[in-house]
Amino acid sequence: MFPSWMSSDQAWQWQISLQLRLRQVHGDGFQEFFSDVMARSKGDDYVRVRAFGSLGDKGCDGYLLSTGSMFQCYGKLADAAVKVSTIVAKINEDFALALENFEGSMQEWCFVHNLFDGLPAEALQAILALRTANPKIKIGTMGPDRLETYVFDLPELDMVGLLGPAGTAEHTKNMRIEDVAAIVHSVMSGIDANMAPLADPKPVPFDKMDFNAIPPCWRGMLSVASKNAAYIDDYLQQTTDPELGQRMARVFRHRYEALKVQSLSPGAIMAKLYEGITGIGSVPLERQIAAQAVLAFLFESCDIFEDDASKVPS
Repeated sequence: MFPSWMSSDQAWQWQISLQLRLRQVHGDGFQEFFSDVMARSKGDDYVRVRAFGSLGDKGCDGYLLSTGSMFQCYGKLADAAVKVSTIVAKINEDFALALENFEGSMQEWCFVHNLFDGLPAEALQAILALRTANPKIKIGTMGPDRLETYVFDLPELDMVGLLGPAGTAEHTKNMRIEDVAAIVHSVMSGIDANMAPLADPKPVPFDKMDFNAIPPCWRGMLSVASKNAAYIDDYLQQTTDPELGQRMARVFRHRYEALKVQSLSPGAIMAKLYEGITGIGSVPLERQIAAQAVLAFLFESCDIFEDDASKVPS
């Protein structure tokens, strides 16, 4: 459930912004983001901890005074392969280090990660083994879903501070064509004009979101942004370059195909395609709205994702 002050449009946009942020940050950046969330959520009860030179962090990336909860962060780079042995080793080594240095103060130990598809079974086995060996300490994990609950419990000012502004229906209605032009120009700059041609787009089937398993926040974005999709088509039809629309379709179809063969989830594919339009980092509202309209246009014209359930991998 989202707070009453937040519109549904803002909710799915902030969900998308959070997903993008968690896919972008890794290592120390992920630890910093997690600490920002906890400090805004828990105030002075949360203690930030970081390594000072060779002294290290003693196995603690953050601590809640009221509950004796200790946090250790693992932020994977989005495009890097998951190395099971590395995750298991980090769980065991970080817990042992925290136990050595904070045994009397650690009532709970939590392994915080940004793995959207979940932890490998071997990591669960390591957590369960630690629980069995240390029955007096509550041991668990926190992934993106649980971290989202902390973020969405924050007041609006903190949400904006963490993730930037989120547009409303009014922003969507006021999309500016010059923002669309800037995005199209940015996307198409330096693209190979000789890319292999694609078949003509087909009418989008009503159940395309279902059989492509599009996640809820991206469904919300596509549904609202589709109101502007026709403006994208109009813009492409009216440019001085009659082949611009077809070339842009080829670009994104090839991007989609390249992501699909990596066996990425639909949400991860959407995030990658969206980043390819907006760029990485803080994105102004006007650019968000235009980028969402472009993505909705590409989805509806079947340039990205499948128009036939038989083509979707099971």
